[in-house]
Amino acid sequence: MESSELKAKLIAIVSREKIDFEKFDVFPSAKKEFGDFSTNLAFKIKKKDRIINAEQLVSLIQSNKWIQENFEKVEERKGFINFFLKDTHIYATIKEILSKKDAYGKSLSKKGSVLIEFVSANPTGPLTIAHGRQAAFGEALSRILMHSGWRVTKEYYLNDCGRQIELLGISLKAHYLRKRGMKANIPEDGYHGEYLKEIAEKIPDGYETKDAKFFEDFAKQEILKIIKDDLKEFGVYFDSWFSESELRKEGKVEEIINILQEKGLIYEQDGALWFKTSLYGDDKDRVLRKRDMSYTYLAPDIAYHENKIKRGYDMLINLWGPDHAGYVTRIKAAASVLGFSPDRLKIIIVQLTTLYRGKEKISMSTRKGQFITLKQLMDEVGPDATKFFFLFRRADSHLDFDLELAKKKTEENPVYYIQYAYVRAKHIIEFAKEKGITEKDVFSADFSLLKEEPEIEILKKLKKFPIIVEQASRTLEVSNIAHYILDLAGSFHSYYQKFRVVDANIKISCSRLALVECLMSVMGKSLELLGISKPEKM
Repeated sequence: MESSELKAKLIAIVSREKIDFEKFDVFPSAKKEFGDFSTNLAFKIKKKDRIINAEQLVSLIQSNKWIQENFEKVEERKGFINFFLKDTHIYATIKEILSKKDAYGKSLSKKGSVLIEFVSANPTGPLTIAHGRQAAFGEALSRILMHSGWRVTKEYYLNDCGRQIELLGISLKAHYLRKRGMKANIPEDGYHGEYLKEIAEKIPDGYETKDAKFFEDFAKQEILKIIKDDLKEFGVYFDSWFSESELRKEGKVEEIINILQEKGLIYEQDGALWFKTSLYGDDKDRVLRKRDMSYTYLAPDIAYHENKIKRGYDMLINLWGPDHAGYVTRIKAAASVLGFSPDRLKIIIVQLTTLYRGKEKISMSTRKGQFITLKQLMDEVGPDATKFFFLFRRADSHLDFDLELAKKKTEENPVYYIQYAYVRAKHIIEFAKEKGITEKDVFSADFSLLKEEPEIEILKKLKKFPIIVEQASRTLEVSNIAHYILDLAGSFHSYYQKFRVVDANIKISCSRLALVECLMSVMGKSLELLGISKPEKM
């Protein structure tokens, strides 16, 4: 049963009694003492001719035959009405999971197409841990949306032109010349990192007279290889790589300027072109083209979003770092001007990460070219731990990342704890097969034999999985999946310590194996949605 099914029944019940009500919610209960579902319906009854309180509303609901068939009890608590499902209804979850397997929780409704753009780091250096958190979030969100019925395209926007790329080429040439004993200055705001010195080593002798463009292109290609290799190791893949330089070559930036001018949304002041973003909620208007005729970042970004809109997606999602927070209003203003509802453009700000080694904060060196890369983090703690720690906190919350905890092979480390639960379940299933228990035996088991409180608790949590996924796809927040699977792992570890799954009682064994099979399936799917591996053994 889903919240929507119960809500539809409640609407029918109160409407039949001619009780006026406002829009209300039905949602999965946060704690087991509040049952399986809760509603704020009692707060939404309109106080007109008929006065009805929460207790009377509960009595009315309890008198309904459908409610009696599906719920053990209905109770009022501080104005909210809580619903407790019957165990027989919960047992049906086992058969549903066993039959659907990997498709359990997958939405059958088609919700449209979505383009999610994330990471999009300038090809001027390796990916940092900030880019890594965006990569983990974007990949997980994409998987959740696909499981929820969306057609998803993942795109990386390459800022591969402009002043920063010019500086990259100049810096690489200087490193190249220095390697050969020649004097060369790296600009103050250029690139001084070791990675650029390593790239300079790859250029053969005899290229001293090559112009900056050669060095720009060489650096971009090499750094893009590094970025793609890091993302591959991290388990993040893109369907499309969109180049800003190609956008400019096609004259799309000039075209968007003309479109805004035709709409009367651009004016010239102090030799610069300004976009009237203040008409759309921005605190002031913004420059698109500077006095020296060079474009600000905003101009090509608007042209890029026009391209996205023209491709016909139903929803656009951008993942940006906190340094882009001020950009949100401007880009939404541009989308509105271009005829795309700002409500269909979702911009998620992914906050920064601070690394700790135990209680000691790791200094992010400010010396030029020195920073901790995603690759270095993966090499130390592994891709799985890196991703899980990135995803466990909400995207809009600052993250404190404890390296020592992430490396532990103990129950203190949440990702180890979860993967160990998955492997333990897998080994139980394999052990049962060795004892001659077949898949048919498990599927045809008497699930009503699962009467222990921990068994019912696990079943209720498994039943909530489709709701958890749907909530994640609706709110565009993936941390609740991480919290869900950690909670599920805890329930299973506790259950395993108290009860033997495979024992002399074959009927009980088959029932408990069905429970373990369902748990392993849901845990496996949860790990997949987060982009975390499912180990065979530990």
